[in-house]
Amino acid sequence: MKSIILAATALAFAAPATANILVNGNFETGTYAGWTTNVEASNSGNLQIEAYDGVSPLSSNANQNNAAGGAFFSITDQGGPGAYSLTQSFTLSATTRVLIKFDMFANDQSGNVINNGRSATGGPNQNATADLLTGTAGAFTTNLADIVAVFYAPGADPITGANPWTSYSSALTLGAGTYQIRFAQADNQFFFQQGVDNVSVAAVPEASTWAMLITGFGLVGAAARRRRSVIAWRIQRRRQYRGRPFAVAPFAFAPYAIWTLTGRLPPSYGQNRNGRHFTCAPSD
Repeated sequence: MKSIILAATALAFAAPATANILVNGNFETGTYAGWTTNVEASNSGNLQIEAYDGVSPLSSNANQNNAAGGAFFSITDQGGPGAYSLTQSFTLSATTRVLIKFDMFANDQSGNVINNGRSATGGPNQNATADLLTGTAGAFTTNLADIVAVFYAPGADPITGANPWTSYSSALTLGAGTYQIRFAQADNQFFFQQGVDNVSVAAVPEASTWAMLITGFGLVGAAARRRRSVIAWRIQRRRQYRGRPFAVAPFAFAPYAIWTLTGRLPPSYGQNRNGRHFTCAPSD
């Protein structure tokens, strides 16, 4: 029985969680290593790696600390209109189901969200977004053919001011190829800060893999129940025929031969209908 339990435990831990495909997803290097920062021309702001001190670096607007964060995070901030994009590419060698996770806030200081694309120069605009792009898409693209998935629709968090960090996650099945995860923000109405931290892309088992694991556990459980039944039957028969002549006792084990050949014992030998328990009473 112990060996069966150990086998089940080994199955449970046979597929550890996959590592983050992205580089420096939590910005704990204190730099944008692994990332590409993009700033629209003639902007008056930037993307910056910021320590958790509750104050935006350029505008001095307040932001909240992230309980799940480390020492640093990424933030957009400005002294005037601007558009920004933070991207990182990753490549999958085969069709893969991935889990994409990140923490983010979108602090619109104007209270007037406007979705007019990714530029600060083409008309009124005040929003942030998080999405997945094709590998060849431009940093400020709005072409639907370039956008694989949207995790945060262009907009802002509900509080005009410092919003709490929110954790987002999305599971996708992606074909082989190169992709870009993007965090983008545009503003020309008033200050806007987009904070990003703890970004990860990790492979997860397909549903068919989980089904195989569950089936495996069921088979292990069935084997354990059968073994318990056989042990219980042997013990009871030995007790029943203890002290009897050797010539008589072997016939008592004929049902065991039947079980060996068929996998079941006749009901007359004490097996109940579900084949689990044995309740033979000693004969006179």
